[in-house]
Amino acid sequence: MAKLSLCIAVAMMPVMGLAQAPTPPRGFSGTVVAIAGDVVTLKDQVGKSFAVRMTPGWTVSVNRNVNADAIKAGSFVASQNVPLDAGTGKSTEVRILEPGYRPEEGSHAVSATNANMMTHGTVQSVNRTADGVQLEITYPGGSRRLLVADGIPVTYSEPLDHAVLQSGVAVEGVTRVGVDGVERASRLQLSGR
Repeated sequence: MAKLSLCIAVAMMPVMGLAQAPTPPRGFSGTVVAIAGDVVTLKDQVGKSFAVRMTPGWTVSVNRNVNADAIKAGSFVASQNVPLDAGTGKSTEVRILEPGYRPEEGSHAVSATNANMMTHGTVQSVNRTADGVQLEITYPGGSRRLLVADGIPVTYSEPLDHAVLQSGVAVEGVTRVGVDGVERASRLQLSGR
């Protein structure tokens, strides 16, 4: 019996090694046509309608330009940053995300061909220095220190009521494939404002 178990385990190794990396997020944009529960129908630039499935509790927001002083302990942020060392990066932009929207948590390379990092996490501390603001960002399994120099673009995603999504309103978003294999978006962001 032990030999059979070992043979099965060895036979399964190549199959387990074929596990694919998660599907990357996919961006979309369009104008609102209709909303039915957690499905939003949009029209793209060429007039073609398409449906976007939304996660339960999905949010609506609009970006507002702010300065780094708007970043507070407890804020959930997303920041693209240039690595200075293994645990520190220099932000090239920071987005303060609206409450309830946490697309992912952690720090990873932007892409296989781009050495920059993308960090999503909760701000634990904010310290003003002569060079700007220093953030300590935490996420499950780790943390990253980010330096936000004066003048770096910072945006705040202001939460809005779903009622703003009238027919013809321009929106954009990102879908991700969930553990159930279904592609959904967890927020719509007003565009063109």
